Amino acid sequence: MRYARVIVGMNHPQTDRVFDYHIPEAFQDEAKEGVRVIVPFGRRNTKTEGYILSLAEESEIPLEKLKDILEILDDGRPIFTPQMLHLAQWMKEHYFCTLNQCLQAIMPTGIKTKSTWQVLLNEAADVSACKGGELAVLEALKEMGGSSALSELEKLLGSGVKNAIQQMQKKKILFLKQKMIRSEYKMEQRFYSINNHTSLWENTIKKVETDKRLSGQKKLLHLFKEKSEISLEEIKKSGIGESPLKTLLKKGILKERIEQIKRAVFSLEDYEKTTPFFPTAEQRAAIEEIEYQIDLEKKKTILLHGITGSGKTEIYMQSIAKILAMGKQAVVLVPEISLTPQMMERFISRFGQAVSITHSRLSAGERLDQWKKARDGEISVMIGPRSALFMPFSDLGMIIIDEVHDNSYISDITPKYDAREAAKFLAEDTGAVLLMGSATPDLVSYHKARQGEYLLLELKERTGGGTPPKMQIVDMCKELEEGNRSAFSHILQQEIAINLEKGQQTMLFLNRRGFATFVSCRSCGHVMRCPECGISYTYHAKEDVLMCHYCGKTVESPRNCPECGSKYIRYFGTGTQKIEEEVRRLFPRANVLRMDLDTTMGKNSHNQILEAFRKGQADILVGTQMIAKGHDFPNVTLVGIMAADTSLNTGSFYASENTFQLITQAGGRAGRADDSGRVYIQTYQPKHYCITHAAEQNYKGFYEEEILLREMMGYPPFGAFCSVVVSGEVEEDIAKAADVLGGILQTENRGNSYFIMGPVPAMLFKFRGEYRQRILIQGHDEDPLVQFVAKCVEKGEQKVGKGIHFQLTRNPLNIV
Repeated sequence: MRYARVIVGMNHPQTDRVFDYHIPEAFQDEAKEGVRVIVPFGRRNTKTEGYILSLAEESEIPLEKLKDILEILDDGRPIFTPQMLHLAQWMKEHYFCTLNQCLQAIMPTGIKTKSTWQVLLNEAADVSACKGGELAVLEALKEMGGSSALSELEKLLGSGVKNAIQQMQKKKILFLKQKMIRSEYKMEQRFYSINNHTSLWENTIKKVETDKRLSGQKKLLHLFKEKSEISLEEIKKSGIGESPLKTLLKKGILKERIEQIKRAVFSLEDYEKTTPFFPTAEQRAAIEEIEYQIDLEKKKTILLHGITGSGKTEIYMQSIAKILAMGKQAVVLVPEISLTPQMMERFISRFGQAVSITHSRLSAGERLDQWKKARDGEISVMIGPRSALFMPFSDLGMIIIDEVHDNSYISDITPKYDAREAAKFLAEDTGAVLLMGSATPDLVSYHKARQGEYLLLELKERTGGGTPPKMQIVDMCKELEEGNRSAFSHILQQEIAINLEKGQQTMLFLNRRGFATFVSCRSCGHVMRCPECGISYTYHAKEDVLMCHYCGKTVESPRNCPECGSKYIRYFGTGTQKIEEEVRRLFPRANVLRMDLDTTMGKNSHNQILEAFRKGQADILVGTQMIAKGHDFPNVTLVGIMAADTSLNTGSFYASENTFQLITQAGGRAGRADDSGRVYIQTYQPKHYCITHAAEQNYKGFYEEEILLREMMGYPPFGAFCSVVVSGEVEEDIAKAADVLGGILQTENRGNSYFIMGPVPAMLFKFRGEYRQRILIQGHDEDPLVQFVAKCVEKGEQKVGKGIHFQLTRNPLNIV
C-alpha cells in the first residue's frame, strides 16, 4: 500500500508542513511526485488543492485515520519536476516563506482550481421562526431559485450575512455545498469526419439530395467529397451554420475529434535564418573556456564581463549551440520584457522553432502553452525574465543571465527570491553551466570572480573595431550660474539640434525612481546626508523633514545650503513627461517618443515603441531605465543623461553602483554603428567618483574605490543586512509591535555584535492600506545574521496580536 506526502495549497505557517494521504486503488498509477491533487483538509474536510511531494510505503498515521486523495488533476502529469521541487524547498528555507508560496511562484500561469461555496435552500424546512437577516437570506434565495453562490449573497446582503447563514444551517433551513471549479487557459481545435459509410450514411445522402429543407446538411456532406477531415473553422468559412453539424453528429453520421493547440508567440516566417558569426580572438577564447566548463563534471559559475558592443550575445548563442548538440536545453534570462523582442530576433534567426519566449505581457494561455512546449520537449531554449527559470526542461544544460547586474532579477513580492541565487542553486542541482554576462557586473559577483569563486572572462574590445562613445560630464551648477534653469544644458541643446540636422537619432535618459526624493543644492551640488550612515536623506513633504531610512535620524529641511549658503536648495526630481514637454517646446519639429511605465501599459507597447524608433519614425526617444539596457539602435549617435544625481541619492548604499551601471548602460546606446557616439552626463556632482569613472568607462577604477567604502562600512560583500517590515491596518498596533520586536532584537543581541537600526517608519509608510515600520539589522556573516533575525521574529509573532505581519528580507535592495 502506498501513501502520498502532500503539501496543501495554503499559505498559513501552521499548514506549512507535509500531510500524509492514502492513495485509493484507482489512483495508484497516476499518483506521482509533482502531481496536483484534490484532498479533504481540516475538520470539515474542505476540498483543497495540494501537491504530492513524495510517495511512501509507510505512514506514521494509522490507516483508519488517514484521508483519501479525492482526485488527481492534469491527467496525472506532474506539474513540478524533481528539480523544481528541490528548488522550491531551497527557496522556502532561504527566503522565509511557506513552501506553497514557492510552489505558486514556480507553477505555470494559466492553471487554476478555485473553490466556491453554494448555498442551497431546504424547501421542506420550517421557516416560520426566521427573522431579521435570516428573512433577507430567505427572500434572496427564493428569488434566485433556491440556490446561490455564497459570494453573491455576500455582495447582495453584505459580509454580515455569514452569521445569519450559520444560524440557518443549525436550523437545517439551508445547506452549504463546496464546488471545485477548474479552469485551464487552453485552446482547442475541433475536426469532423465521416463516422463510417453505413446504410445510414447512404440513406442520409439520398434524403438530403431530394429534400430542399436539408440544404445545410447537403452542403456540409458535399465538403467531405474533397477531404476526409474538416475543421470547424473551415465549416464556418463555408457559410454553414451549427444546426446541420449538430444534427449529423447526433445521428452518428459524423464524428468529432478535439485537438489541443499550443499557441505560438511568434511566426518563423518573420525571421531570416542566420549563421554564426566568425568570432573575434577575445570571443573565441571565451567560447573555448565556456565549452571546457560544459564538459567538466564539477562546473564553475562563469562571469562574462564585456564592454557594451563586445558581442556577448554571440558568445551566448555559440555556447548554446554546443548544449543543443548534446541534446540538452537552455534558459536565457533577460532583465525585463523590453529586451525580449531583440533577443528573440537573434535567437529565432539562429535556432528557429527550438526557441520560445515567456513574459508577463503574454496572455495566461500563451504562457501556459510555452510551459507545455518545454515540458513536452518541443522547444530547447526559453527566453524571458526571472520566471523563465522555472521551465520544466528534462535535461537542463545551461542557464544564461544577461545583464546580470539588473535589479529586476529580484522579486518584490513573496517569495522575494533573487533569480541569480536561484539559478546558481538550480545549476548546481542539475549539473548545468551558469553563465552570467554584463558590461557592469554587480560588485558582489565581480568580487567573487576576483576572489576565484567564479570564473572571470573579459571582453575589452567592441566587435567590428568600433570605438566607444565619447562621454562628457556637464556641470549643472555652472549652468545655473550662467542663468540656465532649464533641465537641458546649453551643450546638450546644441548637440540635439546638430543631430536633428544630420538626420541622426537621440536618446534622453532619466534615471529617476518615482518614490525617491532627496535634497540637493543646485549652486554647489551639496547633498544632505546622514552623518552616521553616509546615505542621502529622504525628503518627507508632509512633515517638511529629512529622514535617514537606515538609522531613523531626522532633521529639519534646510532653507539655505549648509555648505555654501545658497537659497537654491530643494528636493530634487523631474519626470519623463516634463522632459518630453520641454523637448517638444525646444524642438517643435522633432518627432518625439516617450517610453516609461505610463506609455508601456499595453501588451505589445514596449515592442511597438522600440520598433518605431528603430525604423526611424522618431528623432528623439525620452525614457527611464527601460531604454538604457541592451537595445541596439544603429542611428543613435547622441545620448543625454538628464540628471545623474537622481539615482545617486536614493537613500541606498547601492546608489553609487546603480548609478555607474545606468550611466554606462545608457551611454553604450550611442554610436553602435559606423558613427562614433557622444554622451552628455548632466550632474550637480561632477567630481563624484561614480560619475567620473562612468565617464571614463572605467569599471575597474570604480570597483576599486567602491569596494574600499563597502569594506570600511561593512556593506556587502563584507557584511550583510536583514530587513524586517512590520505591517498592519492599525497604525498604533504596528508601532507597538515594531517596538516589541525591537526590544526582542536588543535583548537577544547581548553577547552578539549585530547593529540594530530602528524601528523607523518605512519610506512608504502606508502601502495598500497597511501602515509599515522597518527595522534594519547589520552583521558580518549573512547566514548567522538571518538565523538570528528569524529566531527573534518567531518570538515576536508569539507576542503580538492578530493582523500584524512581519516580512523578513535578506540584503534588501531598497528600504521602502
